[in-house]
Order: sequence, then C-alpha cells, then structure tokens
Amino acid sequence: MSDILPIAITILECEGKYLFLKRRQPPYENLWGLVGGKIDFGEHVTRAAIREILEETGAREVHNYSLRGFVSERLIDQDGTLKRHFLIFVGHGQIDSFSPNHREGILSLFDIDEIHQQQEQFLPSDWYMFDAFREPKNCGLYEAELVHKDGCYTLSYFQVAKC
Repeated sequence: MSDILPIAITILECEGKYLFLKRRQPPYENLWGLVGGKIDFGEHVTRAAIREILEETGAREVHNYSLRGFVSERLIDQDGTLKRHFLIFVGHGQIDSFSPNHREGILSLFDIDEIHQQQEQFLPSDWYMFDAFREPKNCGLYEAELVHKDGCYTLSYFQVAKC
C-alpha cells in the first residue's frame, strides 16, 4: 500500500445548486464535504470519480465531468504527527437527481450564499477546494495541511504549490 492515498472528489451541480455530503463516520463526521472517495488500484481518475458520484448519490449518470485540479493534503494530529497524506483529484460535474440518504451520510443542496454563510459546518479543506476549483479558470496544483485537534479540523494552509 502506498503512503499517499489517491482520492477523487467532485464539485457537483444539481438543480442550480451544489451537492454536499454530511459524513456519518470518522474521519470528518458531521461535516459537509464534497462527494468522492478512494481511487482503486488500477482505476483511472475519471472512472473513479464517476463511480463515486453514482455510488454516493444514486444518480443514474454524470454530465459534463471535467478534472479541475489537484491537492496534496496532509492530515496532522494535535501532536504534529502525520496521520494521512492524500493526493486529491478535484473534478466538476452535473447530475439531474440524487437520493438524500446514503450509507456514508446525508446529501443536501446548497447555493453559494449558504455555503459561504455556513463555512464552519464544512470540512475546511473541502470548502477551500470548492472555492478554488468551482470556476474552470482556477485550475492547478495546491497544497494543504489539515490539523485534527480536540475533535475539530483546522486548516493550517491551503496554497498554490510552488513550481
């Protein structure tokens, strides 16, 4: 197993709003986050993203999927120990419908104003990824560090990677 875990997540539009998942299980329980999950060994990124969308939303198909960027994200505990390192492929797509309940959590639609007004209810790195990659012009590679301390997640940084 690799020390870096590849993840495919997607900024999903449905009915003119954005779809987020409130996770039931750790990590990130009770926080709204983007739909997605692990990329299986041998699976291509686009296929993994679409598979995760279909599994987690119950949608029948995904429209206009595009890859928007990448994030190298480290999850650190309160002692400064590296717990996980994710390579996150962030995409954008559209679905026509979804099932609000899933084994992973509940799904709900938000408009831009609601997302900004309720920022503290979102996983910090997912909120910044949404903000960075929502528009197609904002593609690229970012680096982030998320700290888990006393049951809360705090973003140390979310920045464009230096080339």
